[in-house]
Amino acid sequence: MIHITEEMGLNALYGGWLLGGGGGGTLAGGKNVLKAALECGGFDICTIDELDPAVTVVTGSLVGSPSAGRSEITPAHCVRAYELFKKNTDCEIGAFISNEAGAHSITNGWIAAAANKVPIIDAACNGRAHPTGVMGAMSLDTIPDYRTAQSACGGSGRTYVELFTTGGINQTSRLVRESSVQCEGFVSVLRNPACAAYVRENAAIGALTRCMEIGAVVRENEGNAEKMTAALSEKFGLQVLAKGETNSFTLECVGGFDVGSVKIGQDHTVTFWNEYLTAEEKGKRLGTFPDLVTLLDGETGLPVCSAEVKDGMNVILVSIPKDKLLLGSTMKQKELFEACEVAIGKALIKYNF
Repeated sequence: MIHITEEMGLNALYGGWLLGGGGGGTLAGGKNVLKAALECGGFDICTIDELDPAVTVVTGSLVGSPSAGRSEITPAHCVRAYELFKKNTDCEIGAFISNEAGAHSITNGWIAAAANKVPIIDAACNGRAHPTGVMGAMSLDTIPDYRTAQSACGGSGRTYVELFTTGGINQTSRLVRESSVQCEGFVSVLRNPACAAYVRENAAIGALTRCMEIGAVVRENEGNAEKMTAALSEKFGLQVLAKGETNSFTLECVGGFDVGSVKIGQDHTVTFWNEYLTAEEKGKRLGTFPDLVTLLDGETGLPVCSAEVKDGMNVILVSIPKDKLLLGSTMKQKELFEACEVAIGKALIKYNF
């Protein structure tokens, strides 16, 4: 096991920011979690091989609409989600795993881990960010008799929400998503207990280390977009698809998701459902989720989340093909892509299966 340091944590946040692909929460949110976790004494990062195969692993998650922006997650929300989970289950939690990469999402579970001296696994349910909760469920939804437990907490004052629910993954995930709508932002979530042996077979093993590796490159080259893209291309297979000014940006918050599109110059179009899902040049598909499609600031080279886009921004459209990413087993479930197709009105399945 390795004890987290501030430098390791920052690298994870910046790498997660890129792998968020337009989603995965904000860098500021991730920094708040890192600060709180370190103030609690930090936590250990373990490999999956260091865990007894029978140990129970619980997933940390962040659910909500980035553009809503009226309800940020605080350390108190994370602590309360843990209290609700422990109060309502008989799970002896042996480790935590994040549901996905993202500037904030990669830190999911960190505060509970630090406060309760439980390790974080060097993995994520998916090694890039994804729109729906079930995409971070490590295919547990395919087990007929599996019943999940989910706790969620978010909001403040009149918008405060806390929730505990059990049942099928799809059904309970919809309740958690609705709770984020009610609190007008994000909820901190703990969910989907599973044994370490199952995690080994279905998670994106090594995803936390990958975030740190990418983050080190991003931080080293911050402020120089040309050097940033060159370094990420050499080490991680990043491809530059286009450069130009954003225009025709649209965004609508629907059911707790941000959905919309943006053009780069006159020829390139990107669609998103929280995360950027497709990139096209004059109708020709260049990148399709789970390929990583994202925008970088044309000057600094730093990622631009979908909720932060405005017309007139100088950006670089980039992609990392899915075969160069660490992905969880859910990215092989064709049926999970159907909701994405409906949301953005674009084909995804025929490009992946």
